[in-house]
Amino acid sequence: MLTGSAYADDRHIRSRGAIYAYAETPAGPRWRTSMIPWDGTQVVADVGCGNGFDLRQLVPQGRCRHAIGLDLSAGMLSSLRDLRQTGRLSLVQADAQHLPLPDASVDVAMAMHMLYHVPDVGAAIRELRRITRPDGTVLASTNSPAHLAEIAALMNTAISSQLGGSVQAVPADSFTTQTGTALLSREFSSVTLHSLDVPLSIPSAQPVIRYVASLREPTLAMVGESLDFDAVLDDIAMKVEQDIRTQGSFRATTHMGVFVCR
Repeated sequence: MLTGSAYADDRHIRSRGAIYAYAETPAGPRWRTSMIPWDGTQVVADVGCGNGFDLRQLVPQGRCRHAIGLDLSAGMLSSLRDLRQTGRLSLVQADAQHLPLPDASVDVAMAMHMLYHVPDVGAAIRELRRITRPDGTVLASTNSPAHLAEIAALMNTAISSQLGGSVQAVPADSFTTQTGTALLSREFSSVTLHSLDVPLSIPSAQPVIRYVASLREPTLAMVGESLDFDAVLDDIAMKVEQDIRTQGSFRATTHMGVFVCR
């Protein structure tokens, strides 16, 4: 499901990322990687690199010597072909639980908003430790359980209404800012969480609908194909438009964090 539909290409990840354009206090695009003193000498592996949001903050400017972008989805990797023309990026289709890299081969390993997709999170963390040099750093970003809770509540209510019973349409992630420290501390002696909360003020229903629509495949996989997802979107659009009429915008808050592991 991840490689064949949800992340067959980068359309859905772009739809979700677009919602951050409505941040009231925007975080810089380099926020997630700012904990590393980049000096142009490091070799970095971005595991689960997606469409290269973080690599695009590092490679074109020469902030690292070489980068390796790894992802399970060939479609995601294809969106990075332009960045590979710099000569400082290699692309590898790979499973985070079995990385095809030598021991202690990178200075920095990144797992950005992806460990909650991995069936065996512990195995992926062990691989991140294995490929990183003893004096290197692992960055692992994720969300808080409260991340965009306002949108999750709309989804749960709309889907429960469609199915005629209480449904938790947005499942709890296996790797969050609350669970990450314990999981990472099994492999790293130093784990520090840097948190960031970003309030959003969204002036129309469309960005919210595009965000929810990008979750169609995983939602249907969880609750069943019988769900009329278009009706769910219509229900959410109506409620968001009501909020905008009464409050001037639809408000939600993102809750994210980056673990720095050594």
